[in-house]
Amino acid sequence: MAEVKKRIMIVDDEKDVGRTLKMILENYGFDIDSFTDPAIALEQFKPSLYDLTILDIRMPEINGFELYDQLKSKDPKIKTLFITALSRVESYNTENKKVYPLRGQRHFIKKPLSMDELLEQVYSMVS
Repeated sequence: MAEVKKRIMIVDDEKDVGRTLKMILENYGFDIDSFTDPAIALEQFKPSLYDLTILDIRMPEINGFELYDQLKSKDPKIKTLFITALSRVESYNTENKKVYPLRGQRHFIKKPLSMDELLEQVYSMVS
């Protein structure tokens, strides 16, 4: 019996970033759905479909923390890797201390991402 591919949702308003992440992860056998609009990603999201979500923090209209809260209300078991160009996440939104790293469930990775760092985080969260 073939192993089921792990499915990942990527949401980053920068097309190039989303496209690059999608290409890298697909090359490593992941099934990827990539979105540049968080509202569309939320609309398309189905509970228990994704093994991991990768969310940019700074996006217009719905930021990554707000999107995380809405996805989490639809699927409490969702695991999330936040990506950010910000040097200090806590200065961005202090009310979101509840989304700070929790081993295996959510973590942060800083842009620019190295492929090795990305893969290490993804594998640690989906295995």
